[in-house]
Amino acid sequence: MASHIVGGELEMQHLEGYTYRISLILYFDAVNGNPEALDASVSVRIFDKRLNTPISDVILPLRGGTPVNYTDVSCAIGELRTRRLVYYQDLVFSPSTFNSPDGYYMTWERCCRNNIITNIINPEGSGQAFYLEFPAVSLNNTAFVNSSPRLFPPLSDYACANELFYYDFGGIDDDGDSLVYELVTPLNGFTGGGSISKPIPSPAPYPEVMWRPGYDSANQILGSPPLRIDAQTGRLTVRPRNVGLFVFSVRIQEYRNGVKIGEVRRDFQLLVKDCPRNESPVVLAKAKAQKSYYRQGEILRIRPGEARCLDVVFTDPDPNSTLTLFAQAVNFSNSIYSFSGTTSGVVNSTVASDSLRATLCFTECFDTAGEVYKLNLIVKDNACSLPRLDTLEVSFIIDPIPNEPPSIDLSRPDRVIEVMEGDLIDFNVLGFDPDNDEVSIAAIGKNFDLRSVPIAFENRSGIGQVSSPFSWQIDCAALAIPSYLVEFTATSLICGEPVSRTELVEIRTVYPNQAPVFTTNKEVLVFEVDLNEQFEASFQGVDLDLHQLSMTASVEGFRLEDMGMTFTSTSGAGTSEGLFTWQANCSVFEQGVVRVNFQLKEDACAPSPDQTITMEFRVRASDYKNFSPPNIFTPNGDGLNDFFEIPGMPADVCTSTFQHIRIYNRWGKEVFASTAHNFKWDGKNVNDGVYYYVIDYGVDKFRGSVTLVR
Repeated sequence: MASHIVGGELEMQHLEGYTYRISLILYFDAVNGNPEALDASVSVRIFDKRLNTPISDVILPLRGGTPVNYTDVSCAIGELRTRRLVYYQDLVFSPSTFNSPDGYYMTWERCCRNNIITNIINPEGSGQAFYLEFPAVSLNNTAFVNSSPRLFPPLSDYACANELFYYDFGGIDDDGDSLVYELVTPLNGFTGGGSISKPIPSPAPYPEVMWRPGYDSANQILGSPPLRIDAQTGRLTVRPRNVGLFVFSVRIQEYRNGVKIGEVRRDFQLLVKDCPRNESPVVLAKAKAQKSYYRQGEILRIRPGEARCLDVVFTDPDPNSTLTLFAQAVNFSNSIYSFSGTTSGVVNSTVASDSLRATLCFTECFDTAGEVYKLNLIVKDNACSLPRLDTLEVSFIIDPIPNEPPSIDLSRPDRVIEVMEGDLIDFNVLGFDPDNDEVSIAAIGKNFDLRSVPIAFENRSGIGQVSSPFSWQIDCAALAIPSYLVEFTATSLICGEPVSRTELVEIRTVYPNQAPVFTTNKEVLVFEVDLNEQFEASFQGVDLDLHQLSMTASVEGFRLEDMGMTFTSTSGAGTSEGLFTWQANCSVFEQGVVRVNFQLKEDACAPSPDQTITMEFRVRASDYKNFSPPNIFTPNGDGLNDFFEIPGMPADVCTSTFQHIRIYNRWGKEVFASTAHNFKWDGKNVNDGVYYYVIDYGVDKFRGSVTLVR
């Protein structure tokens, strides 16, 4: 039955994967609350939103507690002290369980609220249902990551009757979702009456608290205006009419892509006191160039040559009032002005109606571009519970201070320069700033690296003007590129931003060069040569520009010597000669076709393409299969046909060479054998008759018969 609850909310923060941290934040009345009502842990129940059935219970242990601060510590009062208690536990949400498109909600119920609450009936018997809705962690088999909004911690501030009270009650969303704020009636839950100290949460819907007459969800704190919350920012405002302790509740709905995916509620209390009367401070301002003070609604214009500053005077009718002055940009960035002088101090301490003075100056380069900018000059005092403010909205236009861009020039008029080997390019690069600002000059190669050639140029800076010489001695290597683009840049900083002007120079290289002529003494370039035949070809190269010439020869896929070929050449200025020699051999025969490339090379700054002559060679060999051995011989000593021999037997060729001949009688007995290509068989020691022979050429064998007749 302890009345200790000021308010609180639930949070659900994504950690990694499907792991989330479930937190319950409880605001505990440290003055009226019974310390024995402080729970060491809480049991949060999770429900399926569509079925309204429980899914699981989560025990959240108490992890720590801290005091809720005041905006101004000097305004603290003993009757209002609140502690922020945090309970949490990390939990894995299984995607196989938490995948309902309708989502889920979690809740925790507890009694009771502070017994001195003004705007609800039976506050000491009223409980609270902490409530949070969240989406499925997996939709369509894909993880759906979401964290609930994290609300800004409230303060222990109290409000003063008939004084404006305001507080930023908003929050942030880690997922970038849209948040919408609204005031709703606090939930009472099922714990009213104080009968259960630590109940098991029940499913929704939950009963609401009962308002006292004159109060409702739209008028939770009466006043002019009554309690209101900005739907987009969560800023609370109220000018309360009556003193007392008032409970209120805010619902924060979370949207993604226009679809609501969750919500969280926070209950809290606001104490309204009858405070001492306090007058508002006053702030005045005028431009340096003007005598009268600025009147709100005017448009102040600061022109070139005028001081870009405002003199600010601020005071307060109350004695010993501590004032603080600050500025707030309305429709522009707030980084283009600064204060000097006094922006904080005490007035009316010894001298009545004294004032504090400060100067606000805009940066020299600030330019409103013809638009009307607005700046709030705000002075606040040290009144409790919240300071009183006075705001002067200054509308102004600031014209830019004229600043001309730099210029760049060269000491030579032409921007296309033709050069030959040995030429010297030499000129000065000039940078000029008409406002006498610092100007820098630099050079870059647009289509080449400036450091890759012997260019002499130094990047330099100077006040108002600067110069640097450019020189380039054109050598042979430079002629390899037909055109060089050099860009010269002059740069000045105008209001911190670099402004540049450029000049582009093209340097064209001129190199007269006629291609050398490459000839050979052969009228055709395709040759069929008999095996072992000698072949010779001569080559000549001539260059009218007398550049150094040289010749080379190569076989496609082989070395020249592998084919038994030889190439010699002479080099010279304007001429080169070469001689190719070769004896047709089996290496070329086995390849079928062999191509030899003869190249003439020119050694020049920008050489012509190599000149090439390609010759093609084939080797022709006789057909060793085309021969007719004799079929009879008469070894009778008459000097006619006395031997079996084959004078017309073919010579060896690349693919076949003579191995031996063997002669057999009709019973298969060998009677003669020879490995000599020019063998002779005289038929001795054998009888007349038919004999058989085998001639072996390795790849092929030839068989035949011969008749011996004496």
